[in-house]
Amino acid sequence: MDTTARTFVAMTAAEFLATDQAEFGNAWRYELDEGVIVAHAAPAPEHGAILSMLNVAIENRLRARGRGGCRFESGSGAAPKKQQRPTAKIPDGMVRCGQHPRVTFDVVSPSELKNIRKRDRRRAQLQDIEGVEEVVEIYQHVPAVHTYRRQEDGGWEFVPVNGLECDLEIKSIGMSIPLAEIYETVTLRPEDEEPDEEQR
Repeated sequence: MDTTARTFVAMTAAEFLATDQAEFGNAWRYELDEGVIVAHAAPAPEHGAILSMLNVAIENRLRARGRGGCRFESGSGAAPKKQQRPTAKIPDGMVRCGQHPRVTFDVVSPSELKNIRKRDRRRAQLQDIEGVEEVVEIYQHVPAVHTYRRQEDGGWEFVPVNGLECDLEIKSIGMSIPLAEIYETVTLRPEDEEPDEEQR
């Protein structure tokens, strides 16, 4: 998700989310980041494949057990509580239960790993969205998922899983998905190129 353009605007998060993104230009996706409209280039095919398999996996499980008011969404926007006026994020995917998102998902490309500070800032903004209990980062070219899970004391637990034999546990919606299912159609890198678990 490489940034291709930045434009300052006097716009609230609510106004941004209510605006047709085509009005901002021809980029694949836009976000509002502290008053700046950020354009993102189209993702790689592997990004789309992961998101598609994740969508199917979650929807099949929700349908099988009864939705409980939850659904998977792709391309939906949400605004962090502390930055309601100038910031609106659009995670790659989310599970919304009732009015609020409960889990957000971002597929992390190799280029994004070069700017950890930017990644950390985005994660903090997603964690601050009302209702969010888990922030899930899925690596694009290796079978690895990092989950950040809200704790009762308000802190966040870091839970990394690596390898196709592992499962992604999404506790806030009571769901477990094998990584092999998420990466079923994805071309992966050799195991020795997996990201460091401490890289967060």
